Amino acid sequence: MSTSVRQARRPAAAPSRRAAAGFVVPAWAVAVVGLLAALVITAVTLLTVRHSDPEPQAQAAAPPPTAVIAEIDGQKIPLRELALYLAQDRAVTFAHFQQAYGATDGPHFWTTPHGGQTPSDYLKKRALTDVTRATVVLELAHRHQLIADPGYDAFLTGWTTENARRRQAVAAHQIIYGPVQYTEANYFTYVLHDLDARLEQVLTQAGTIPAPDSALRAYYRSHLDAFRQQDATTRKITTPRFGEVVQQVRQGYVHSRYQTLTTGLARTARVSIEKTVLAAVPVD
Repeated sequence: MSTSVRQARRPAAAPSRRAAAGFVVPAWAVAVVGLLAALVITAVTLLTVRHSDPEPQAQAAAPPPTAVIAEIDGQKIPLRELALYLAQDRAVTFAHFQQAYGATDGPHFWTTPHGGQTPSDYLKKRALTDVTRATVVLELAHRHQLIADPGYDAFLTGWTTENARRRQAVAAHQIIYGPVQYTEANYFTYVLHDLDARLEQVLTQAGTIPAPDSALRAYYRSHLDAFRQQDATTRKITTPRFGEVVQQVRQGYVHSRYQTLTTGLARTARVSIEKTVLAAVPVD
């Protein structure tokens, strides 16, 4: 057998250590490269998020219920009081924008402007109008000694006291009229309606709302529809004479004059709004 054949059958020599070292990467180098790659990827990701898809900034925290939202004729109004009217006027606000602009409910309803005004701003303005009239009524009641303190803190104290009285009455099996417990909103409405009725009487007796016979007759003639009656048997509609409904006429006339008086006082009240606080009040 030739030498060449013997060499062909000889097993191939293993690569030398020097040659192998040229292709094997040490373990520490692999770790360094992996760490650098991870850092590069993280940096690119952060830059991409920052420049192409920025995270929305966190919204300012809503003001606390005790935050002063306005000052009306020197009386400080807490957000808690305004919130009652924000809740009360939501349905009216929605109906207004639905009827006037065809707006529909959705995630952007309150922030979408229509006619230069968003439903949120409209609602806040309406609530401020309502709270201004309430403040005027409370101050008027205080001036005529119907309440000791026209402030909202005093109202909250009265609300807490009334609910405690009702709990004790129920526990003692006593009869109570109305709810077992008033909500804050319901009790505020009750107090204002009660003061309205009492103020109408007080202001009439004091001559602030004069009710001469001539004024009552004029009111009767201009509101005949309000006094017409239907016979239960014949179903015939008749208009009673002034003397037959004079008490109803007086009530209607005094109530109308009272509404005009309080509306005028609210319109001319000194109102200072904390715009920054009001803007931060969430409506959704």
